[in-house]
Amino acid sequence: MSIPTERLFGLPINPIENLKSNLVTEFENIWTLAGGAPLFAPNGIFGAPDGTKDPAGAINYLMNKRSIIERSAFQRPLFRLADRNLNIVAEMTGELAMDYEELMSDSGTAQYVVHWENSIVDYMVNLTTVQEDLHLIIDPFPNNISWRWRWGGKIHTIDIERKEDGTSIVSIHAIANREHAKRLLYGANPFFPPEFQLPRMWILPGPTRSILFISGFVNLARLFLPGLSFLTNAFNPLNWVNPLHADSILQVNPLDWPIQCAFVNPVLDTSRWTVLGATWTTWHDATQDILKDSGCMMRCYTWLKEDVDSPHTELVKLFSGSVDVVGGLISQLLKVNPTLATSLLQDVESIVRPSRNCVIFSFEDHSGQTGPTGTALDGLLNVIGVTLDDLISSVLINANTGLTLDGEPVFDLEGNNFPIFETLLGQAPPVPNVIWREGQFTALIQAKHTLNKGSPRTAMTGGRSPSLVNESITFGIKYGLSQLSDLINPALGSASLGAVNTAFQFTPTVGLDSIYQGQLDNCVLAWQRISNPVTALWGGDLDFQEYFERGSSIAYTLSSVLTLQTALWKTRAYQGLKASILNGVTWTLWIDTTLGDRNGFEFDGVIYVDSIYGIKSAVEKGKPLVSSVTVGEDKDKADPLGRVLRAAQGVYMLVGAILGGETIFA
Repeated sequence: MSIPTERLFGLPINPIENLKSNLVTEFENIWTLAGGAPLFAPNGIFGAPDGTKDPAGAINYLMNKRSIIERSAFQRPLFRLADRNLNIVAEMTGELAMDYEELMSDSGTAQYVVHWENSIVDYMVNLTTVQEDLHLIIDPFPNNISWRWRWGGKIHTIDIERKEDGTSIVSIHAIANREHAKRLLYGANPFFPPEFQLPRMWILPGPTRSILFISGFVNLARLFLPGLSFLTNAFNPLNWVNPLHADSILQVNPLDWPIQCAFVNPVLDTSRWTVLGATWTTWHDATQDILKDSGCMMRCYTWLKEDVDSPHTELVKLFSGSVDVVGGLISQLLKVNPTLATSLLQDVESIVRPSRNCVIFSFEDHSGQTGPTGTALDGLLNVIGVTLDDLISSVLINANTGLTLDGEPVFDLEGNNFPIFETLLGQAPPVPNVIWREGQFTALIQAKHTLNKGSPRTAMTGGRSPSLVNESITFGIKYGLSQLSDLINPALGSASLGAVNTAFQFTPTVGLDSIYQGQLDNCVLAWQRISNPVTALWGGDLDFQEYFERGSSIAYTLSSVLTLQTALWKTRAYQGLKASILNGVTWTLWIDTTLGDRNGFEFDGVIYVDSIYGIKSAVEKGKPLVSSVTVGEDKDKADPLGRVLRAAQGVYMLVGAILGGETIFA
C-alpha cells in the first residue's frame, strides 16, 4: 500500500522518509512547464512581445536588443585572407595591431601587423608569386556577417621587418576595393575598339544613379562579356591570353562577372538629374563632381557566396513585385490556385544572386532629399529647386536661419544655404534622425569647428580674348583694308591708263589687307572681373580687394564664368566641422547610420548637419577596439553657382553632341 507523499514543485518534501517506506523518488525539471516550454522564458523567445498585452516584456525586449547591438560594436572583427579570385583561404589571427578605414568619396586603407611566425605569412610570402593578387576581408560583426558592412580590399604591400632584438614582424597594407573605380574607364564608344571611336564622347542624361549604373554596366560588359570583350580588344591580342577569364562562357550572365554594378530601377530613381560625359575617363574622375552635386555616393561592396541576401536589392524588389501579378496571370490561364502559382515564383533571391564572390559597385542617394511622386520626376524637381536656391538663396539668405530642432538652430554644412525653392517643391532635406549630442557621457572624442574669414571682394581672370572676338576684329580690319584697296585701284588705274579697269590692281596696293597680322588680338574682352556681393555688403572697408585666378585664361566664356566663381568660392568665408566619435555609445555604426548618411552634430548649442565621410576602426595588442567616424571633411563644400554651371555644362554638352559641334567648356 503506497503512502501519499506531499510534494512541492514536483519534488517530495521529505525524500529520505519516502525512501524508508520503499517508495520510488520522482524528480522533475522545475524550470520547464508541462509542454516543455521554459518556466521563466526570456523576453522574445516566442517572438517580439506585444506592447499592449505585455508592456514590461516589450520594454525589456527592446532594452536587451539595444544592448546587444551597442555591445556588438566592441567585438573583435573577423579577418580573413582571400586569393586572387576572392575565394577565402584562411582566417587571420594573432594580430599585433590593425586598423581599417572606409571613406565616402575615396579609397580607404587597412593595415594588419603580425609576427613573422604567424602561419599565414608563409602562404603570402612564399607560396604566392609577387604578381598574384591577395585580398583582405574584414567583417566588423563576426556573428552577423553581411556584405552591407564588410570591408574588402586588395593587398598591395607586404613589409617584412627584422628588428634589433632579432624578432621579425610583417605589416600587410591593403587598399579598399573602391580603388577599382580609379582603374576602370568610361569608353567614348564602349561597343567598338579604342582605335575606332564614333561618337567621340560617351554622353548619357538622366537621374544620377541610373546613368552611372547604365554606364558602368555597359563598360563592364566591354571587359567581361564574351564576344564584346573580344571585339573591343581586337587590336590587343595579349588580352586573349587567358580564355577562361574575360571571355569565359559563364560570363554571358552578368551575375558571374567579378565586378558588378548593383541594379538601379530608373523609374523609381529619385536622384537628381544630370549629364555624364566621358572620353576614356576613370569612373572616379568622371563622377566626382556629379556625385558631390547630387548628394550621391559610389560605394564598393565585397560580396561572398556565404551572404544571405543579394546586393541587387532593387532587382529583388522589382522581381518580387512582379510575382503576384505573374502568379495571377498564371492562375487565370491555367486555372490553378493563385497561391500555388505564386509559390512557384517566390525564390526570387536565389535567381538574382551573384554566382561567385565579387565586387559590387553601388550608387546610393544620401542627399536626404525627398519628392512628392517617388519617381524619376522628383529628380527633375530637384534640379529646379537646387538650381534656384544656388542662384538666389546662397547670396540673399543668411545660412544660419532655417530649421530648428528642440529649439536649437540647425546649420546645414552640405547645402550652406536656406532651401527656399526646394521647400516649395517638396525637395528640402529634413533634420536627420541621428544626432550626436555633446555632453559628459556622450560619444564625443574630439571636435573642431572652423570659421574661415577674409575673403577678397573681387576676382579676376583672363589673358586672352574669345576666339569669336579676335576673329571678328580680324575680319573687320581685313574687310576694311580690302574695301580701301578696291577704292584706290580704280582711281590709280584711271589716272595712269586713262580708263577705268576694275580688274586692274596697282602694284603698291597688292596685299593691302595683309598689313594686319593680329596686332589687336587679345586686346578687347581679354580680362574679366566679378565682385562678391556678400563680401561687399558684410565685409567692411578694409576687405582684401582683388584675387586673380588663372583658369582657362580666356575671358567672357562660360568656362571663365566658372573660373571666376571658383575663385570667389575658394577664397570666400565659410564654416567647417570635423568630429570623431566613439562607436557603440548612443549610436552604433552600420546599424543606426552608415557611410555617407547625413548626421547632426551638436556643437556649442548648434546642430551642424554633415555627411559621415569616414569610418575607422583600430586596435592594438592589449587594448580594446576603438571605432570612430569622421563627420565632414573640414573643408569648403561644393560651390552653389559652380553646381549650376556644371548642370548647364552638361546640357550644353548634350546639345553639342547631338548637333555634332564642339564644346566651349573644354
